Amino acid sequence: MLRSMRNNLKSLSWTLWLVILAFIGFIFVQWGAGRFDSEGLDRDVAAVGRSTIGGEEFQKSLARTLEMYRNQFKDNFSPQMIDQLRIAEQVLQGMISGRIVQGEAQKLRLQVSDAELQNAIRSQSSFQRDGHFIGSEEYERLLAYNHVTVVEFEESLRQDILADKLKELVTAGLVLDGDPLREDFRKENDKAELDYIAFRLAEVKEEPVTSAAELREFYAKNPALFQGDEKRAGEVLALKFADLKKEITLKEDELFAYYKGNKAMFKLPGKTKVSRIWVAYDEKTREEVLKRMEENSATLTPDNFAARARELSGDDKAKEGGDWGYWGWQSFSAQEKSLIGNLKQGGISSPVDAGNAFSLLYVPEKIEEQQESYDAVKARIRGVLENERLRKLAGEKMAQAQPRIKKAESLSAGAGKLGVKVVDSGPLTRGQAIKGLDEMGYISQKLFAMKENEISEPVEFPEGIAMVRLVRVDKPQTEPFDAVRQKVATELGNARKLQLLEARALRAAAELNRLADAKKVEEYLGKEGLKAESATYQRGDRLADLPVTTGLDEAVFALEENIYSAPLALKTAVVIVRLKSKKVVSDEDFAKEREAYYGKRLEEAKNTRFGSYLLSKKDDYKIRFNAEMFEKVKDSVISRFR
Repeated sequence: MLRSMRNNLKSLSWTLWLVILAFIGFIFVQWGAGRFDSEGLDRDVAAVGRSTIGGEEFQKSLARTLEMYRNQFKDNFSPQMIDQLRIAEQVLQGMISGRIVQGEAQKLRLQVSDAELQNAIRSQSSFQRDGHFIGSEEYERLLAYNHVTVVEFEESLRQDILADKLKELVTAGLVLDGDPLREDFRKENDKAELDYIAFRLAEVKEEPVTSAAELREFYAKNPALFQGDEKRAGEVLALKFADLKKEITLKEDELFAYYKGNKAMFKLPGKTKVSRIWVAYDEKTREEVLKRMEENSATLTPDNFAARARELSGDDKAKEGGDWGYWGWQSFSAQEKSLIGNLKQGGISSPVDAGNAFSLLYVPEKIEEQQESYDAVKARIRGVLENERLRKLAGEKMAQAQPRIKKAESLSAGAGKLGVKVVDSGPLTRGQAIKGLDEMGYISQKLFAMKENEISEPVEFPEGIAMVRLVRVDKPQTEPFDAVRQKVATELGNARKLQLLEARALRAAAELNRLADAKKVEEYLGKEGLKAESATYQRGDRLADLPVTTGLDEAVFALEENIYSAPLALKTAVVIVRLKSKKVVSDEDFAKEREAYYGKRLEEAKNTRFGSYLLSKKDDYKIRFNAEMFEKVKDSVISRFR
């Protein structure tokens, strides 16, 4: 239901892009490289500037997202899916990007009025009946049923509306070229329902015997198969942060002033550990269960609570003595969480009505929020300010040199004043590291976005700031035979195997087309060890898990119905295909849908531009990440979905 509520809001389109940003991984890649620190984040998962993302906030967001996935995929939902989709990383990435949205909206003085918020709530179909708002009481009950408070939902909704306002401002005036739309419309709407039989390379166990002469002949006839990567060489003028440290001086009063102005960053949040005994009831058993729980509560002590939980409880943590840890209990009902807030360390509650069960709650540990002392955080503050000063100093020095470099069209024109040497990068592939300078490959990535002899704008990379000039582009060349001999042998062997498979597929297609009786077809497939699989094919798509192949569109949509095709050779298999039905859109279809389709693609383009905008703004915010806390909360939440 909550998912339905949120999906009815137009502004959620921007959050879809934030999920896409997670796969770009601009933050997680840099975390893995040690770019971000965890200064002041003992109990928080991350911070964006001065805004923190607490463990509790992340836990709630992740739990709701996983619940949404579970409701959608049902029995197919698994821990493997959680890991493969990197759902926890997506959730945190979205939260971080949301903080950037808030910061940018604040700079532009964008706000969401109470009237705008109320209109958004009342206009959602989830909160309407017969075209009218369901009323405040039912609205609150509906949210409570989904374990969401009114404050949480409305604050989240307000941020969505704010993001939509920012997106519209950033993308104002964006228009699309109408010419490519027709082809895109065809790709999305032309579909073929088909059966296919795949004859895969792995099925050929015997390796073909090839002579040295055959290898050389195959190499000569297929030079494109044995080309190396394009390489680019450049000149690099780099200011490394480490080399500028001697120019940075921090005084004691600066450190203390930062501490006084940012005390909230140096608080250790409180944390509460909770155990629970949970017993479900229905209308008939409610009073009986309540009486039994009241009797049990009178005998509970901190020493026996775990043993009694293993004996009595019916929730996911019963085997663990009812232990929900520091974060897991945040998914409890509002009544339970309210009581937990009032319990002292060592306290055990009376029975709590959780809606469909009664629970007994025990708080074995409760730590109040603490303010860290200046002496305890002084080293962290020094690191923060030093990093800020280094980036600022390097940026200023490079900005001063940039006009001279641009005017002279030479990096060496600015090198003397900066006191650093221009470095020859040597030939680099895209993303290749420059040893001792740029271990993450930012500079080589930049070279592949430049024209020959072009001088870049300043490029920030983890170790410093640089300007680069593209000196030379080495187009892919066919590698010498001796260097790729093993690859030649593999490719020739695969080509021979495909020929064998093609002959087998040709015989199978002829026999299947001859057999009219379905039972005889099944018998033939079984005898030959073949399997017919069904698939829906769209233009530009791949056939199931097989490689994308040039010309496959034309081959599939030109097939006659209910006849197995001639063999189609793919890179790792040969297939024969039987077309069952197809849908091919006409120019008239496109004309009818053009306006709606244009609107859809324009919205996608806006999301793309907005995503790029957010990506460009990330360096304006100091992002910190607590990997230990992230993993702890992630494991705690995911354990409930196993």
